[in-house]
Amino acid sequence: MRQSKENKLLMNEMKQMQEFVFSHAKQLNITRESILSVIEELCIRISKVMKCDRVGIWLFNEDRTNLTAQNIYCKNTSDYTAGQVLTVNEAPSYFAAVQSTRILEIGAINEDFSTKELLEHPLYENGKYNSLLDASIILSKGIGGVICCETIEKREWSAFDGVLLASIADMLSFIFDRVERLEVEAHMHTLAYRDPLTGLDNQYAFTEKVNEQLKRMNEGKRGIFMYLILDQYSEVQGVLGHEGADQMLKITAERLKKIFPLPAHTARLAFDHFIIFFEMDGEFWENKKMMDFIANELRHPMYICGQEVYMTFSYGISIYPDHALNVKYGIQSAKMALQSAQKTSNRKSRGIYEPDMHTYLKETMLSEMNLRRGLDFNEFKLFYQPQVNCRTGEVTGFEALIRWQHPERGLILPGDFIDLAESTGLITPMGEWVIQEAVAQLKKWDTPPYDKLTISVNVTPRHFLHHNFPFYLHQCMIDSGISPERLVLEITENVALEDQKAVTSRINLLTEMGYAVSIDDFGKGYSAFIYLQHFPIQQIKIDRQFINGLGKDTKSIGIVQTIIHLAELLGLQTIGEGVETKEQWDILKQLGCTELQGFYFSKPVPIEEINRQFLNHHQIGKLFLPVQMETTTIK
Repeated sequence: MRQSKENKLLMNEMKQMQEFVFSHAKQLNITRESILSVIEELCIRISKVMKCDRVGIWLFNEDRTNLTAQNIYCKNTSDYTAGQVLTVNEAPSYFAAVQSTRILEIGAINEDFSTKELLEHPLYENGKYNSLLDASIILSKGIGGVICCETIEKREWSAFDGVLLASIADMLSFIFDRVERLEVEAHMHTLAYRDPLTGLDNQYAFTEKVNEQLKRMNEGKRGIFMYLILDQYSEVQGVLGHEGADQMLKITAERLKKIFPLPAHTARLAFDHFIIFFEMDGEFWENKKMMDFIANELRHPMYICGQEVYMTFSYGISIYPDHALNVKYGIQSAKMALQSAQKTSNRKSRGIYEPDMHTYLKETMLSEMNLRRGLDFNEFKLFYQPQVNCRTGEVTGFEALIRWQHPERGLILPGDFIDLAESTGLITPMGEWVIQEAVAQLKKWDTPPYDKLTISVNVTPRHFLHHNFPFYLHQCMIDSGISPERLVLEITENVALEDQKAVTSRINLLTEMGYAVSIDDFGKGYSAFIYLQHFPIQQIKIDRQFINGLGKDTKSIGIVQTIIHLAELLGLQTIGEGVETKEQWDILKQLGCTELQGFYFSKPVPIEEINRQFLNHHQIGKLFLPVQMETTTIK
């Protein structure tokens, strides 16, 4: 009868404890910090209900190699402590035991195999505590920790004790699961609305906040959208590396937050692109002095990687409601103003939106539609420019160069449509078409003496790192039966700016598959020699600006000689690109260049011209007689 009465009192205590836990756990803003006081109060109540001298609530780390005390309450001293750590190395048997059973009942800690290791830990004060009852805290992801009740006197735990403690552990599971779920939701919200690098809002958060601000603005009030970018960001990134460039973006973000405090809003859109909205104070033209102040503040040197870095900035501006009635069009109009300003200069550009810029946007959209139609209706074709052995002049292969045979505008060079293809995502199907055409041509040249010829194709950064790129190449070769070494993949130096690890992995994979990777326009960018250090390439094409200087200045000869010598040391082939004179050929031959390409031998020509040469000469070596041509055009 007495036992029944005690159990009834205990159950009443449990009910009160449940109500206490529920009242706190249901709060919307519950956090790990806010539940500390709840856990402390729980430990006092658990000590009372379980009639024990010490109560500890412990949580595992992710791989369950550590237990960290969230709170330890000692009844005799009424002290709270937290943060103590017990590792699996200190008590491997105990860790195994608490993860293999829901309730761990130990009458004598110093005698049980699973717990006597604990006596070596400072927490046990040389054997002060003798009995232990543990219950696992089960979270949605598995065993999350334990609640531990200990007594100084030895005690035999009853089955009811175990059930009681398991129920209390379930309460704790409810609390910790809710906290973790709220943390995940908060993290997801942060990912959805915050730029992880700079801590600024992203476009979604910016749009929501500014739209709300526009609704609250008094009639007649105006605001400014400023679309801002860092000048020559990619080039600086090539020098500083990704970490340095990230630091530069963080510093810029901090400066923007300081220059534009609330109620202004600042967001990072992508890469080095930022958008700011702030309410106008007076007429716009009175704000131009403020614009100059902003530009000067941003130009202060940044200290990155132990050196001073000076950056300039460009921006475009649109005004609400004069140019745009909502955030979407405010951003778009400011960006158009920037793009218009950049037509005259790519540094320190400043543009203000004008209505006729919509005509430019319309033309761009029409160009995109035409580009898609061109792919669908097979309006593109490949031209081929020969590559010759520098020593003998014998043709060794061709570079395939895409052209657009537009039904109304005639033949369009890639410089007029590649950027559009890149920005619209059409570059991948276009690149695949080029590869398919080149491989089909190699298949036609699959008999002697033409079966040794190679074709080089240009691959843009976006296409080169596309997940399907190696698989597409492999399928083309399987379908055609062509050997991979006959297709050379040309990439530009700025591919390295995308992701060095990904680029290295991709080049290694392609090399293993049998392809040669060539660097086009070598020496043009800041990262040229870093490229040789980090990437397993097979060939470099010396940029035409250095070849053009041969015979005119000694610096160009010195640079070309250095590049060729370095390539020889690294076992790389070299191609002199843009050869236009016999003198340039002679110099390159003397310097030891491997191959040549340029108008001196032939401009890029349609495949029909190549086939005509084959038919007329019957030998590869004399297909293209050197001819004097005009200055090179865009490839």
